[in-house]
Amino acid sequence: MSSACLVCGGGDLIAHLEILLRCPTCGFVTADVDQPVDAAQLYGEGYFRGEEYLDYEHEEAFFKRNFRKRLDDLRRRRSGGRLLEIGAAYGFFLDLARPHFDVIGYEIGAAAARHAREVLGIDVRSEDFLAAPAAEIGPVDVTVMWDVIEHLQHPDRFVARVSELSRPGALLYVTTGDIGSALARWRGRQWRMIHPPTHLHYFSRDTLTRLLAAHGFRVLETRHVGVARSLRQVLYSVLVLRLGRERAYRALARVVPPTWGFTVNTFDIMLMIAEKA
Repeated sequence: MSSACLVCGGGDLIAHLEILLRCPTCGFVTADVDQPVDAAQLYGEGYFRGEEYLDYEHEEAFFKRNFRKRLDDLRRRRSGGRLLEIGAAYGFFLDLARPHFDVIGYEIGAAAARHAREVLGIDVRSEDFLAAPAAEIGPVDVTVMWDVIEHLQHPDRFVARVSELSRPGALLYVTTGDIGSALARWRGRQWRMIHPPTHLHYFSRDTLTRLLAAHGFRVLETRHVGVARSLRQVLYSVLVLRLGRERAYRALARVVPPTWGFTVNTFDIMLMIAEKA
């Protein structure tokens, strides 16, 4: 990975929390990854079925619970137009948005993109967004990036491309972990969001604002948001992925209905809304 800061361009990143690097100029934090990440391989079908999520497809109701709130907010600001989603996964957000917007999505995971196209009938493409012809995508009126910017090897290039495709006044919605939050600072290396190579970049309000501003976006609002999850997904994440206690998880899963879940705001996931100048 380049030693230059992708937010401010400064060099000489310094060690941070054992496996991360921090820019001493602007404070941006990134993973210390020596080799390029093969995103197509990393985000294959296994990522959505066991490696990161218990079963992404069967969590649809909980994802849509989150997305409905975000879509309601978006529609209060913009009533229609062309909407682009980067990291569309199985297409659940676009499925909700398409009655109101002309939608298109990009998703590096081929199996996830195929589900969106073949099951939901949504235009989600698995080719390289950065290389796709502009005429096939935009101009766009809204772009959303739900929990994806931390996964991108070059998020600055994605924001620059979105800026190029956006009409003046277009909106950009981004959610990601807030490494400047109280919980992230208290947990340190044990913060649940720190797990490279799937999470490569760790923004604070200041560093994400600075990145967006560098590419022509003015931040309108930033706030911490709650996230809905099934109880089974939470148990799987803790018992299997973190503690390796698969037998304990399976015993509990037999008595926990898949419809049980909750929404919690731990004030370490931020939603940033910006406008193209």
